[in-house]
Amino acid sequence: MRRTSFSRHAALAALVLSVGAPGLAYAGDTSTAENLFEEGMAALKREDYKAACEAFFGSNEADASPGTEINLALCNEKQGKLATAWGWYRTAAGLADQRGQRERAERARSEASRLEPLLPKLRITTKDAASTLTILRDGTVVPTATIGKDVPVDPGSHAIEVSAKGKKTWKGSVDIASAARVTPFELPKLDDEPEEKATPVAGTVVGGDALAADKGSSSTQRNVGFILGGAGIVAGAVAIGLELLALREDDKRKEQDGQLAQMTAVPDGDPNKKAIIDSRDSHKSAANSNQLVAIVSGAGGIVLIGVGVTLILTSQGSSKTTGQANKPMVVPILGNGTAGLGFHTSF
Repeated sequence: MRRTSFSRHAALAALVLSVGAPGLAYAGDTSTAENLFEEGMAALKREDYKAACEAFFGSNEADASPGTEINLALCNEKQGKLATAWGWYRTAAGLADQRGQRERAERARSEASRLEPLLPKLRITTKDAASTLTILRDGTVVPTATIGKDVPVDPGSHAIEVSAKGKKTWKGSVDIASAARVTPFELPKLDDEPEEKATPVAGTVVGGDALAADKGSSSTQRNVGFILGGAGIVAGAVAIGLELLALREDDKRKEQDGQLAQMTAVPDGDPNKKAIIDSRDSHKSAANSNQLVAIVSGAGGIVLIGVGVTLILTSQGSSKTTGQANKPMVVPILGNGTAGLGFHTSF
């Protein structure tokens, strides 16, 4: 259903640049994707476009599909988010190309072209050197390459934040009209941060600076040693967890190898047999990836622990020359669904 079902009036998804950290290697969660896709279709039928977009987005995260992305374009267009709709349509076209779905790719590009002349756009300019600035629009980094260019943006109010080293952060907003036009927005020149002046310490005596520096240096070295050692322990724990995940994926792979062994009489073109082969290969790839990351994490943990122990043993400071406040302490970390141990110290 989710591979083929989408509306004639679908619109394309937004020029969205997303950077995600690589996670653990798992096969696509097709069951979750199908369930969320059906929820999205039901929301479309009752014209609850916000709920439809949320369901389609979750479905696409679980298992990306051109059909899901086309429906994401549709529900965003129905909410007036033409830039987001345009972007999703172009994304769907690219994914359809990769999967050899020529008709769907052409359809997606056609709908994107239909929306393109209707898109409101934002042109951000600055008198400062753009490469020195960090610019956020609605909390997302604006690429330096887009400064001075017309970028499709959904209508409405957008929060702008600009920061730079040694400068005061500026915050404001820009309103984008729904009409197909360009909204120019020039960033203000940032003010300099006031210089911080060192405050003299009362009771300083001649010759005391060298002694204080020596004590502070040895205390810092020891504290860094504890922190690195703690990080090494955490890395080792992560390595163990990854290895367990790899073993679980390998068990699933072995189970499906057993199923295939019992299907020797079934021709290779049989859909059920092909599905089992694809799933087995996916679990095998996940197991190999997790095992590789576990090895790297474990080796890194060993190195960190070794460096930490060396720093602790070679530090010149001791409990006799360092105040109680500088001693590293192991503290519990408790939160919503989170528990663990951490190191607390001061420098």
